[in-house]
Amino acid sequence: MFEVAEIFEQAGLAPAREVMKTVTDKEFVKRQLGEPRDSLEGYLFPDTYSFTKYTDYHSVLAQMVNHFKAVYKDVEAENKLGWSRHQIVTLASIIEKETGAPEERPVISAVFHNRMVKGMLLQTDPTIIYGKALQAGRIELNITRADLTRYTPYNTYVIKGLPPGPIANPGREALMASIHPAASDYLYFVSHNDGTHQFSVTYKEHAAAVQKFQLDPKAREGKSWRDLKKRAQVTPGSDLNPNAEKGP
Repeated sequence: MFEVAEIFEQAGLAPAREVMKTVTDKEFVKRQLGEPRDSLEGYLFPDTYSFTKYTDYHSVLAQMVNHFKAVYKDVEAENKLGWSRHQIVTLASIIEKETGAPEERPVISAVFHNRMVKGMLLQTDPTIIYGKALQAGRIELNITRADLTRYTPYNTYVIKGLPPGPIANPGREALMASIHPAASDYLYFVSHNDGTHQFSVTYKEHAAAVQKFQLDPKAREGKSWRDLKKRAQVTPGSDLNPNAEKGP
């Protein structure tokens, strides 16, 4: 929602601070969602929207939420987990921020489902970033060692299970992945430094992957998660979100 507010300001629809005030206004949120929530985070569906310059920004927000509701009908029709809408959107938002590679979304989902079944902490970096953003009022992408153990309601290195709400606004594919995890025993993943990940079942395998892909400087040379965008340009019909944050 921080990024949405900035986009609104850049488009001349409203100052970012006014948008943030609106998307965290309890009454406005309840009118849009039909239930009390702290904000519209997770429900501002990411897509391309067209409006005239005279459109009131409240109407734009309402249309984004309505678009989410339309998409979510398909998700709910396939929901066999017994999870609430808020739980599904919360997990989907983490999946959205962990990978921009479409084939990885169900596998990322499987890792988190498997960890929850085993009672393991989710330990996903984007939740740390979001908890810090709520406290600071802005997004800061850097994570320190101290951040790993500093309590926020969203820090999944500290809290058990899902955070109290979404950390981003997931698209259709991330929403579907949250209820359709891949069939796998994976419990860990580490970045290949190009927007994709190495998945592991055991911690020993994971530690070796971290050594190979993260601790070896040569493994990081000339690589970026933006490589996914290049791949999308040569893969017709691919559904990538080049702005998605990748996990560690």
